[in-house]
Amino acid sequence: MAPLAEAFAARGFRAVAVDALGHGTSPAPDGFTLADSGAALDALIARLGYDSAAVLGVSMGSYVAAQAAIIEPARISHLVLVVTKGQGATSSVVAYAKRNGFDLANATMDETVSFMAGALWSPHTPSERREALLVEQGTSRELTQQDRAAVDRSLANFDLRPGLPSITAPTLVVSGRSDGLNPPEVGQEVATLIPGARFEVYEHSGHMLAYEELDRLVDEVTKLVLGA
Repeated sequence: MAPLAEAFAARGFRAVAVDALGHGTSPAPDGFTLADSGAALDALIARLGYDSAAVLGVSMGSYVAAQAAIIEPARISHLVLVVTKGQGATSSVVAYAKRNGFDLANATMDETVSFMAGALWSPHTPSERREALLVEQGTSRELTQQDRAAVDRSLANFDLRPGLPSITAPTLVVSGRSDGLNPPEVGQEVATLIPGARFEVYEHSGHMLAYEELDRLVDEVTKLVLGA
């Protein structure tokens, strides 16, 4: 999330990049649910001393962000859901791997990135730009098989749709036209269920929208939060 955080910081925001449960260098619980993740995000906002905060979530992070807004609507001042969906039997990556017979559990990070390329990127993004964007993202702790399993369990048969109408924050939902994991139609469903939500499709992005069209995304989020 560093490129996004840096871009928002440059606009004068205090940008906080959150380790989701089971990720990063924070302690990884053996088991947790999507509701646990949403509640943890709400609690973090309060712990940082804020009554509310603008929250942006990408892919799985968008499920967590939406869950936080469902649990405590007043805690989220503005909500941005990037390459999102409202429900699923498991994570989009796991579902895509199963459909294509890829052994995700035993694959290395490099093998997974290579396999997922067709679902992640827009054909408008040339290979050299893809490589440069991956380098810019830096490195993060690679999840162990146990970590991955805990994350997958937390998303088993999740369904945010019944709670989406309770969200009160001004909301922007953004999908990439070439997203092979969470295509625009599932993003549209989410936007339709959130009162007053605006839905946008980025024509030159896939699931990596937050990097392929970062400047446009930052511009639109800034306008949403500042009311411009």
